[in-house]
Amino acid sequence: MNNNDLLVQTARELAARLSNAEIDRASFKAQAVELSNENDQLRKQIEDLKTKLSKEDDKKTDSQTQTTEPETKQDPQANK
Repeated sequence: MNNNDLLVQTARELAARLSNAEIDRASFKAQAVELSNENDQLRKQIEDLKTKLSKEDDKKTDSQTQTTEPETKQDPQANK
């Protein structure tokens, strides 16, 4: 092979490698975007669950307070 043939062959190989690298890069970028979106959705779900849990805790506290209040307000002589 002469130098021109080697140069052409090397250029073709480099072009093929570059093309493959660009395809890989695009694939990785798409995966990163997809994972980022999934991460955002999971964060939102966590926040929603925290809010829901907080509201449920507030309801439990309110119901316990309502149950406890009549007993404390009861007349001590009513038991006699």
